[in-house]
Amino acid sequence: MLTDTIAAISTGGNNTGINIIRISGENSKKIIDEIFTASDKLDHQKIIYGKILDDDKVLDEVLVSYFIKPNSFTGENVCEINCHGGRRVTLNILELVIKKGARLAGPGEFSKRAFLNGKMDLSKAESIIDIINAKTKLQTKIATEQLEGGLYNIVKTEREKLIELLAQIEVSIDYPEYDYKELENNEIINKLKDISINLKKYINSYDDGKYIKDGINVAILGGTNAGKSSLLNILSNSDKAIVTDIEGTTRDIVEETVIIDDIVLNIFDTAGIRDTEDVVEKIGIKKSFAIIDKVDLIIIVIDLLKGLTEKDKELINKIMEKNKKYIICLNKIDVSHEKVGKVKKQLQSFKNVIETSFFTKEGIDTLKNKIAYMFNLEQISNDDSIIIVNQRHKELLDKSYTSLNKAINEIEKNIGVDIAEIDIKNSAKYLGEIIGEEVTSDVINKIFEKFCLGK
Repeated sequence: MLTDTIAAISTGGNNTGINIIRISGENSKKIIDEIFTASDKLDHQKIIYGKILDDDKVLDEVLVSYFIKPNSFTGENVCEINCHGGRRVTLNILELVIKKGARLAGPGEFSKRAFLNGKMDLSKAESIIDIINAKTKLQTKIATEQLEGGLYNIVKTEREKLIELLAQIEVSIDYPEYDYKELENNEIINKLKDISINLKKYINSYDDGKYIKDGINVAILGGTNAGKSSLLNILSNSDKAIVTDIEGTTRDIVEETVIIDDIVLNIFDTAGIRDTEDVVEKIGIKKSFAIIDKVDLIIIVIDLLKGLTEKDKELINKIMEKNKKYIICLNKIDVSHEKVGKVKKQLQSFKNVIETSFFTKEGIDTLKNKIAYMFNLEQISNDDSIIIVNQRHKELLDKSYTSLNKAINEIEKNIGVDIAEIDIKNSAKYLGEIIGEEVTSDVINKIFEKFCLGK
């Protein structure tokens, strides 16, 4: 229910310089008046210094701010207590607030109330969790653009075009006796196609957006002792993978997420591919081949000491069959430089072949730059266009686009504008679901469940 008053710690809650306890609801000011004493009067948008009292016992010296509805984050009366950041003192104050009549807020309940009270649209609310979870500057940039209304504005604009068009169609169909300009079919089709082109542009941006938000899934594949685990350790700047001269050391997939130059890489180091009778190692090699279908990029490591082996050729051919993005690293050029030319000649029909030494770290910067280039990340970081990163948004844009083109097809085939009108309404409905103008309570609850307490 939205009539009760909720409270929660809206900061980390652990030992820190300051913690903030947020209270929202009709009785937030009443609760503060009962537990807060200060020489100044608490007023709208003012921060007042004073003390929190539990009966006559001082719990902490604090700063309290007050926001009168609707001019607050949630659209309700809101009080925020800035207390010292000790976990125990923060919990003591929160427990006192609850004892005085507030209820502990659920995950994302403050943001949910902000949405329900019209303080933000659904896409802006979702951007809050993206900002909280952001690991890179690029992720933060895109989430902030969405919070400032970038996605809302484009979706709202295209939806209003559809609604205006629907109004014109309905008037001409339902009230032909009125002197109202009837839309020609070609005019309707052209308007729908303009909207369709815009939607497709944003749908296509998701291919870039998912790499920014979720990271690029990268598998490191190659023969035994080619240097795969060494590469993982270099990229992660750790000793995540065991490196030895013994073939078959890596028997299962080792996973690590690293951030390199604002790029999130979800890296999978795999078992070396070779003929073996070891049952456990065979399972690891099988997993190495299976992961090809699950990743966005494959780094193939060739051991120059061994040259291009039959297993290497088999692996490369399998990757080519799958049409996957790939980079071939010719490793150990520090000890096998004389073999580089021969192997490069054997691979002359392949792109993205680089020379590396994971021992001296030669070629690592080239590898990083090539990954950024292949996934268009530098251009994305410098582009101010709206990029779709949320799967829910992408799926709804897909549905809206499909309905729109179905309507175009129906009008072009003279099936009837009245039939196409149903699909145009569906297209507008799906856009409305993105920003929350047409959305079920189940969807709302599912979205805000992902938030942390206090947000």
